[in-house]
Amino acid sequence: MRPCCGANRYFSTTVATSFFKKFYQNVVDVAPKEFVVQDMKRPVGLKSPPTASTVYPRGNSFRDLFDREKTDRRSKELGVEFSKSGMYDIHIFRKTNGKLFHSPPSFWRADKSLYFPHIVGSTLNGDNKSVEEVLKGKVSVVRIFSSEVGDELSKQYTQNQELDLDYIGKDMTLLGAKGIQIVDVNFADSGIKYLLMKLFTGRLKTSVPPELYGRYFLADREQLPFTIREALQINNVFTGFTIVVDPHLKIRWMASGGASTEEFKTLWKCAKGVRKESLS
Repeated sequence: MRPCCGANRYFSTTVATSFFKKFYQNVVDVAPKEFVVQDMKRPVGLKSPPTASTVYPRGNSFRDLFDREKTDRRSKELGVEFSKSGMYDIHIFRKTNGKLFHSPPSFWRADKSLYFPHIVGSTLNGDNKSVEEVLKGKVSVVRIFSSEVGDELSKQYTQNQELDLDYIGKDMTLLGAKGIQIVDVNFADSGIKYLLMKLFTGRLKTSVPPELYGRYFLADREQLPFTIREALQINNVFTGFTIVVDPHLKIRWMASGGASTEEFKTLWKCAKGVRKESLS
Protein backbone atom coordinates (compact mmCIF):
# COMPACT_ATOMS: atom_id res chain seq x y z
CA MET A 1 0.00 0.00 0.00
CA ARG A 2 2.88 2.43 0.66
CA PRO A 3 3.93 2.73 -3.01
CA CYS A 4 0.32 3.48 -3.88
CA CYS A 5 0.05 6.26 -1.28
CA GLY A 6 3.36 7.68 -2.45
CA ALA A 7 2.07 7.71 -6.00
CA ASN A 8 -1.06 9.56 -4.89
CA ARG A 9 1.01 12.18 -3.09
CA TYR A 10 3.21 12.56 -6.14
CA PHE A 11 0.20 12.90 -8.41
CA SER A 12 -1.47 15.47 -6.12
CA THR A 13 1.76 17.48 -5.95
CA THR A 14 2.08 17.36 -9.73
CA VAL A 15 -1.50 18.62 -10.18
CA ALA A 16 -0.93 21.48 -7.72
CA THR A 17 2.39 22.45 -9.28
CA SER A 18 0.86 22.46 -12.75
CA PHE A 19 -2.04 24.64 -11.54
CA PHE A 20 0.21 27.25 -9.94
CA LYS A 21 2.47 27.39 -12.97
CA LYS A 22 -0.58 28.14 -15.11
CA PHE A 23 -1.81 30.66 -12.53
CA TYR A 24 1.52 32.53 -12.56
CA GLN A 25 1.60 32.59 -16.34
CA ASN A 26 -1.98 33.88 -16.44
CA VAL A 27 -1.11 36.70 -14.03
CA VAL A 28 1.61 37.74 -16.47
CA ASP A 29 -0.63 37.32 -19.51
CA VAL A 30 -3.59 39.32 -18.13
CA ALA A 31 -1.66 42.19 -16.55
CA PRO A 32 -4.10 45.14 -16.91
CA LYS A 33 -3.60 47.29 -19.97
CA GLU A 34 -4.00 51.07 -19.88
CA PHE A 35 -7.58 51.67 -18.74
CA VAL A 36 -9.86 53.46 -21.20
CA VAL A 37 -13.39 54.57 -20.30
CA GLN A 38 -15.70 53.10 -22.93
CA ASP A 39 -19.37 53.33 -23.84
CA MET A 40 -21.54 50.64 -22.29
CA LYS A 41 -23.42 49.22 -25.27
CA ARG A 42 -24.38 45.68 -24.33
CA PRO A 43 -26.77 44.75 -21.50
CA VAL A 44 -25.12 43.96 -18.18
CA GLY A 45 -26.24 41.23 -15.81
CA LEU A 46 -26.61 37.48 -15.33
CA LYS A 47 -28.37 34.92 -17.50
CA SER A 48 -30.45 33.40 -14.70
CA PRO A 49 -32.90 35.26 -12.42
CA PRO A 50 -32.11 35.42 -8.69
CA THR A 51 -33.92 32.97 -6.41
CA ALA A 52 -33.81 32.14 -2.71
CA SER A 53 -31.76 29.03 -3.51
CA THR A 54 -29.23 30.72 -5.81
CA VAL A 55 -25.61 29.97 -4.92
CA TYR A 56 -22.87 31.39 -7.12
CA PRO A 57 -19.94 29.00 -7.74
CA ARG A 58 -16.66 29.96 -6.14
CA GLY A 59 -13.63 28.13 -7.48
CA ASN A 60 -13.30 24.48 -8.46
CA SER A 61 -14.25 21.33 -6.62
CA PHE A 62 -11.62 18.65 -5.90
CA ARG A 63 -12.92 16.65 -8.85
CA ASP A 64 -12.48 19.67 -11.12
CA LEU A 65 -8.73 19.62 -10.42
CA PHE A 66 -8.52 16.61 -12.72
CA ASP A 67 -10.40 18.36 -15.52
CA ARG A 68 -7.83 20.24 -17.61
CA GLU A 69 -10.38 22.56 -19.24
CA LYS A 70 -11.91 23.61 -15.90
CA THR A 71 -8.49 23.98 -14.31
CA ASP A 72 -7.26 26.19 -17.15
CA ARG A 73 -10.39 28.35 -16.94
CA ARG A 74 -10.09 28.73 -13.16
CA SER A 75 -6.41 29.65 -13.32
CA LYS A 76 -7.26 32.36 -15.86
CA GLU A 77 -10.02 33.67 -13.58
CA LEU A 78 -7.63 33.81 -10.64
CA GLY A 79 -5.02 35.50 -12.81
CA VAL A 80 -7.48 38.28 -13.67
CA GLU A 81 -8.59 38.62 -10.03
CA PHE A 82 -5.02 38.80 -8.75
CA SER A 83 -4.01 41.36 -11.37
CA LYS A 84 -6.95 43.61 -10.50
CA SER A 85 -6.65 43.57 -6.73
CA GLY A 86 -5.17 46.05 -4.28
CA MET A 87 -3.89 49.26 -5.85
CA TYR A 88 -5.59 48.63 -9.20
CA ASP A 89 -8.98 49.92 -7.96
CA ILE A 90 -7.40 53.03 -6.48
CA HIS A 91 -5.46 53.77 -9.67
CA ILE A 92 -8.54 53.42 -11.88
CA PHE A 93 -10.70 55.47 -9.53
CA ARG A 94 -8.20 58.33 -9.45
CA LYS A 95 -7.83 58.26 -13.22
CA THR A 96 -11.59 58.25 -13.94
CA ASN A 97 -13.04 59.96 -10.83
CA GLY A 98 -15.25 56.89 -10.54
CA LYS A 99 -16.72 57.09 -14.05
CA LEU A 100 -15.68 53.60 -15.19
CA PHE A 101 -17.89 53.59 -18.29
CA HIS A 102 -20.27 55.84 -20.21
CA SER A 103 -23.91 54.90 -19.71
CA PRO A 104 -26.16 54.07 -22.67
CA PRO A 105 -28.38 56.89 -23.98
CA SER A 106 -31.52 54.82 -23.38
CA PHE A 107 -32.60 51.66 -21.56
CA TRP A 108 -32.07 48.18 -22.97
CA ARG A 109 -34.94 46.18 -24.45
CA ALA A 110 -36.55 43.74 -22.03
CA ASP A 111 -35.94 40.71 -24.25
CA LYS A 112 -32.23 41.55 -24.48
CA SER A 113 -31.69 42.47 -20.82
CA LEU A 114 -30.01 40.30 -18.20
CA TYR A 115 -30.80 39.73 -14.53
CA PHE A 116 -29.88 41.42 -11.26
CA PRO A 117 -27.96 39.10 -8.88
CA HIS A 118 -29.16 37.33 -5.75
CA ILE A 119 -28.00 39.43 -2.78
CA VAL A 120 -28.88 38.81 0.86
CA GLY A 121 -28.57 41.51 3.48
CA SER A 122 -29.99 43.20 6.54
CA THR A 123 -32.20 46.28 6.19
CA LEU A 124 -32.03 49.21 8.57
CA ASN A 125 -35.32 47.89 9.96
CA GLY A 126 -33.41 44.80 11.08
CA ASP A 127 -34.97 42.42 8.56
CA ASN A 128 -32.71 39.78 6.99
CA LYS A 129 -33.83 39.07 3.44
CA SER A 130 -32.83 39.12 -0.20
CA VAL A 131 -32.79 42.32 -2.22
CA GLU A 132 -34.96 40.76 -4.94
CA GLU A 133 -37.83 40.48 -2.45
CA VAL A 134 -37.97 44.29 -2.45
CA LEU A 135 -37.39 44.60 -6.21
CA LYS A 136 -40.00 42.14 -7.50
CA GLY A 137 -43.00 43.73 -9.18
CA LYS A 138 -41.61 47.27 -9.04
CA VAL A 139 -39.39 49.59 -11.06
CA SER A 140 -36.35 50.33 -8.93
CA VAL A 141 -33.32 52.59 -9.01
CA VAL A 142 -30.68 50.60 -7.13
CA ARG A 143 -27.58 52.26 -5.72
CA ILE A 144 -24.62 49.96 -4.96
CA PHE A 145 -21.58 51.30 -3.11
CA SER A 146 -18.81 50.10 -0.79
CA SER A 147 -17.43 53.41 0.45
CA GLU A 148 -18.52 56.84 1.59
CA VAL A 149 -17.15 58.34 -1.62
CA GLY A 150 -19.11 55.85 -3.72
CA ASP A 151 -22.24 56.66 -1.74
CA GLU A 152 -21.85 60.40 -2.33
CA LEU A 153 -21.14 59.95 -6.04
CA SER A 154 -24.18 57.76 -6.69
CA LYS A 155 -26.38 60.18 -4.72
CA GLN A 156 -25.88 62.60 -7.62
CA TYR A 157 -28.37 60.43 -9.53
CA THR A 158 -31.01 60.98 -6.84
CA GLN A 159 -30.32 64.64 -5.96
CA ASN A 160 -29.78 67.56 -8.34
CA GLN A 161 -29.50 71.15 -7.15
CA GLU A 162 -29.77 72.67 -10.63
CA LEU A 163 -33.18 71.03 -11.17
CA ASP A 164 -34.14 71.42 -7.49
CA LEU A 165 -34.95 67.70 -7.20
CA ASP A 166 -34.20 65.46 -4.22
CA TYR A 167 -35.69 61.97 -4.52
CA ILE A 168 -34.26 60.82 -1.17
CA GLY A 169 -35.52 63.95 0.54
CA LYS A 170 -38.27 66.46 -0.19
CA ASP A 171 -39.36 64.86 -3.50
CA MET A 172 -39.58 61.26 -2.24
CA THR A 173 -43.38 61.25 -2.34
CA LEU A 174 -43.30 62.62 -5.90
CA LEU A 175 -41.15 59.66 -6.90
CA GLY A 176 -43.48 57.21 -5.19
CA ALA A 177 -46.41 58.65 -7.08
CA LYS A 178 -44.57 57.79 -10.31
CA GLY A 179 -44.35 54.14 -9.24
CA ILE A 180 -40.56 54.10 -8.84
CA GLN A 181 -38.58 53.23 -5.71
CA ILE A 182 -34.98 53.75 -4.63
CA VAL A 183 -33.12 50.79 -3.11
CA ASP A 184 -29.66 51.08 -1.54
CA VAL A 185 -27.11 48.28 -1.18
CA ASN A 186 -24.24 49.23 1.12
CA PHE A 187 -21.68 46.56 0.22
CA ALA A 188 -19.07 45.90 2.93
CA ASP A 189 -15.91 44.68 1.16
CA SER A 190 -15.13 42.10 3.86
CA GLY A 191 -16.96 39.96 6.41
CA ILE A 192 -15.41 41.89 9.30
CA LYS A 193 -16.54 45.25 7.92
CA TYR A 194 -20.01 43.80 7.39
CA LEU A 195 -20.23 42.80 11.08
CA LEU A 196 -18.96 46.24 12.15
CA MET A 197 -21.49 47.93 9.89
CA LYS A 198 -24.31 45.95 11.49
CA LEU A 199 -22.95 46.78 14.94
CA PHE A 200 -23.16 50.53 14.21
CA THR A 201 -26.53 50.47 12.42
CA GLY A 202 -27.89 53.08 14.83
CA ARG A 203 -25.31 55.63 13.73
CA LEU A 204 -26.04 54.88 10.07
CA LYS A 205 -29.76 55.46 10.59
CA THR A 206 -29.14 59.11 11.41
CA SER A 207 -27.99 59.74 7.80
CA VAL A 208 -30.81 57.84 6.07
CA PRO A 209 -34.47 58.97 5.85
CA PRO A 210 -36.70 56.62 7.94
CA GLU A 211 -38.85 56.00 4.84
CA LEU A 212 -35.85 54.24 3.26
CA TYR A 213 -34.98 51.95 6.18
CA GLY A 214 -36.79 48.97 4.67
CA ARG A 215 -35.04 49.48 1.33
CA TYR A 216 -31.54 50.17 2.63
CA PHE A 217 -29.50 46.96 2.75
CA LEU A 218 -26.26 46.19 4.54
CA ALA A 219 -24.64 43.30 2.70
CA ASP A 220 -21.38 41.37 2.52
CA ARG A 221 -19.80 41.99 -0.89
CA GLU A 222 -17.99 38.65 -0.76
CA GLN A 223 -21.25 36.75 -1.31
CA LEU A 224 -20.77 37.64 -4.98
CA PRO A 225 -17.57 35.99 -6.30
CA PHE A 226 -15.11 38.10 -8.26
CA THR A 227 -16.25 36.67 -11.61
CA ILE A 228 -19.88 37.60 -10.88
CA ARG A 229 -18.93 41.14 -9.89
CA GLU A 230 -16.88 41.39 -13.09
CA ALA A 231 -19.88 40.30 -15.17
CA LEU A 232 -21.95 42.98 -13.44
CA GLN A 233 -19.14 45.56 -13.74
CA ILE A 234 -19.38 46.49 -10.04
CA ASN A 235 -15.92 45.42 -8.88
CA ASN A 236 -14.36 48.79 -8.01
CA VAL A 237 -14.90 49.41 -4.27
CA PHE A 238 -14.21 53.14 -4.41
CA THR A 239 -16.96 54.29 -6.74
CA GLY A 240 -20.74 53.86 -6.77
CA PHE A 241 -23.10 52.26 -9.26
CA THR A 242 -26.68 53.19 -10.14
CA ILE A 243 -28.89 50.60 -11.80
CA VAL A 244 -32.46 50.61 -13.17
CA VAL A 245 -34.14 47.26 -12.47
CA ASP A 246 -37.53 46.34 -13.91
CA PRO A 247 -40.36 44.41 -12.14
CA HIS A 248 -39.00 41.12 -13.56
CA LEU A 249 -35.57 41.71 -11.95
CA LYS A 250 -33.83 42.59 -15.21
CA ILE A 251 -31.16 45.31 -15.41
CA ARG A 252 -32.38 47.87 -17.93
CA TRP A 253 -29.82 50.68 -17.52
CA MET A 254 -26.66 51.32 -15.52
CA ALA A 255 -24.25 54.09 -14.51
CA SER A 256 -21.05 54.45 -12.52
CA GLY A 257 -19.65 57.35 -10.52
CA GLY A 258 -21.30 60.73 -10.27
CA ALA A 259 -23.85 62.40 -12.53
CA SER A 260 -24.03 65.60 -14.55
CA THR A 261 -27.46 67.19 -14.92
CA GLU A 262 -27.87 65.51 -18.31
CA GLU A 263 -26.95 62.12 -16.84
CA PHE A 264 -29.43 62.71 -14.01
CA LYS A 265 -32.12 63.41 -16.61
CA THR A 266 -31.20 60.31 -18.61
CA LEU A 267 -31.51 58.04 -15.58
CA TRP A 268 -34.98 59.26 -14.70
CA LYS A 269 -36.10 59.28 -18.32
CA CYS A 270 -35.10 55.61 -18.50
CA ALA A 271 -36.73 54.75 -15.16
CA LYS A 272 -39.99 56.38 -16.26
CA GLY A 273 -39.77 54.64 -19.64
CA VAL A 274 -39.40 51.24 -17.96
CA ARG A 275 -42.31 52.10 -15.66
CA LYS A 276 -44.52 53.03 -18.61
CA GLU A 277 -43.56 49.81 -20.37
CA SER A 278 -44.45 47.73 -17.29
CA LEU A 279 -47.97 49.24 -17.26
CA SER A 280 -48.69 48.50 -20.91
